[in-house]
Amino acid sequence: MAKSDYDGVSEQARASRHRLDDARALFNLVRWRGSMYMAGYSVECLLKTKLMRMFGCLNLRDLEAELRARGVMAAHDTIFTHQLEVLLRLTNGLDRLRQDLALWRAFNLANRWIPAWRYSSERSDREEAEAFLEAVERVLKWVEFNL
Repeated sequence: MAKSDYDGVSEQARASRHRLDDARALFNLVRWRGSMYMAGYSVECLLKTKLMRMFGCLNLRDLEAELRARGVMAAHDTIFTHQLEVLLRLTNGLDRLRQDLALWRAFNLANRWIPAWRYSSERSDREEAEAFLEAVERVLKWVEFNL
């Protein structure tokens, strides 16, 4: 599958919703770490969706070029990052999110997500996964309605 098959605005928006559904399903199947892994991807996809809409771009390659042209992103950086804080900074939403202490705590918990969980045999527990999913859902809601 070529990048163009999955890096467009509508694909990223759908992926965000689907990954959150996957996270909930895995949670219900007692697959805690897998649930957390998918939940983190839902945030990444929504932030990339918002960025493409903000900058009028149809796909991630165009977004990266636009951000570089505007001097928002250095030539050596990439939009294909998995770092949630970097993506949130690019939306100029970080300072607004920080104004709500509870939301900032939720973001910091969600921001602990690492894509390398897909390689990890480490297990999580219900409490950790539940707190992580709650934080992700709170962040997703804020991103959806504030960016």
